[in-house]
Amino acid sequence: MKTTACLPATHTAGINSAARRGERARKPRFGYAMMLVLVFLVLFLALWSLAYQQMAAALRADTARALQIRRDEGSIPALARGLALLETGYPPSNPYICGVIINTSAGPRSFTVTFASAGDSIWSVQSTSTAVNDNPPAMPSTFGP
Repeated sequence: MKTTACLPATHTAGINSAARRGERARKPRFGYAMMLVLVFLVLFLALWSLAYQQMAAALRADTARALQIRRDEGSIPALARGLALLETGYPPSNPYICGVIINTSAGPRSFTVTFASAGDSIWSVQSTSTAVNDNPPAMPSTFGP
């Protein structure tokens, strides 16, 4: 024998609980994971650009310092030799120009040392890289007699 039951019209089979309470049924939300990934990438790239600016500034400062050291590497010893030579006596002429070769990390470099009188017993000494076509006389060991 077969029994069938009639359900009342108020039966809520198949309707979710939100609908029973009078709320609208929520639609599934798709795409939030992709939005979170995009926000993360934007924040990551923004922080990376800030870090890159700091790193680039540090590299520029370090490069400038290395270039200054290399520039002064031979010029300062050439100037020191000129000052030591001036302690032995006065140059034979005013201005007096001579050349000296200094060993640097890039190999031997030629420098021109210029002595110029700025008054009675006052001398200025200047050292510069020797120009390509310049050939100044070699620096003497002393200025004395």
